[in-house]
Amino acid sequence: MKILIIHTFYRFKGGEDNLVLDEMALLQGAGFTVELLQFKNRSHFFSALFPVFFLPFNLYSFITTIIKIRKYQPDVVHVHNWHFAASPSVVVACHYCKVPVVLSLHNYRLICPSATLLHKGELFLDSIKQEFPWKAVLLSVYRNSSIQTFWLAFSIYLHKKLKTWQKVSAYVVNSEFEVKTFLQSTLGIPEDKFVIKSNSIPDPSFDEGVKRGNYFAFIGRLVSEKGVDVLLEAFAKNNLELVIYGYGPLEQKVKTSAMLHPNITYKGALPHEKLSEELRNCTALIFPSIWYEGMPLTLLHAFSTGTPIIASNIGAMSTMVKDHHNGLHFRTGDAADLAQKLEYWNNLPETEKEAIGLRSRETYEDCYTPESNLKSLQSVYDGAKKRTAYELDYHNSYE
Repeated sequence: MKILIIHTFYRFKGGEDNLVLDEMALLQGAGFTVELLQFKNRSHFFSALFPVFFLPFNLYSFITTIIKIRKYQPDVVHVHNWHFAASPSVVVACHYCKVPVVLSLHNYRLICPSATLLHKGELFLDSIKQEFPWKAVLLSVYRNSSIQTFWLAFSIYLHKKLKTWQKVSAYVVNSEFEVKTFLQSTLGIPEDKFVIKSNSIPDPSFDEGVKRGNYFAFIGRLVSEKGVDVLLEAFAKNNLELVIYGYGPLEQKVKTSAMLHPNITYKGALPHEKLSEELRNCTALIFPSIWYEGMPLTLLHAFSTGTPIIASNIGAMSTMVKDHHNGLHFRTGDAADLAQKLEYWNNLPETEKEAIGLRSRETYEDCYTPESNLKSLQSVYDGAKKRTAYELDYHNSYE
């Protein structure tokens, strides 16, 4: 089977970009023929202005996608991130070429311009049931700009009216919770188009006898929705060691906090190839996110290395991390509760910490291996091909 992957890479490389590359390698290793059509969001103002202006329909992306499809002749096109540079025009191009298109929903952008269902540190769910998200525009939920929020909302609304989103053969999500959230919206996608699929990562070497350090680790983008403020506040209340890896808008705040509190160390971006090594060394991974994450790859890496996770009890974390089984929960956005759980973990006997770590590894082996992900992808692509073939036959029979 020939697969064309379409993805717009973020300016700050994150888990979604790594997932795309990992799944490409997984498919290629299994004998699939895979090619990538990539777009990039530029950081320079004038370079970024063009794709933003043409977000409703980017003619360049449309033509580029058609040329690629006609040259490569894929059986299925899998779109990950279309935001800005690619635009929804890539979905229209796939439909024009009569190729099945699969769209992975890594966030909630199709039902709210915020993409995270979060505004100023609080859950923002008003857009879900609005035909047009006027309140989101008034509150400037996207980049604190009412103009940019409106433009993004208008682009999605336009393609909702043009039934572009109906042209997608299958939507890939990571949990039943996500399916329910999208079904509650005005997007109008039928339930049978949603497919729940777990992500995966390659299996690193695992040695249950490795001695861990006494410090906690945070690895991720330095943005408010990742709970960075909660993290810093919690560790400012104790002397437990925290090592932070990442980059993003809150980098200066993290640096300042590290200067004020000697138990906090900031080490900048962590190379992807060093991720497993760092996770093996820490006593636990802290995951304080305050929004409805899909399936964070950092958690999968932690499971694969047998690393316990102390996570906020919200969204995917509430089901992936099982309290006192493969990690601990704390109340979302509650720095005091996180600080309490840190002290609780620090005082646990080493044998109990090791047992939780082993169960963390078992979670990976049961749910998130490349073999299980490959089977899921094959099923998604086969289903998309069958649906598209049926729709084409149905359409042709009435011409």
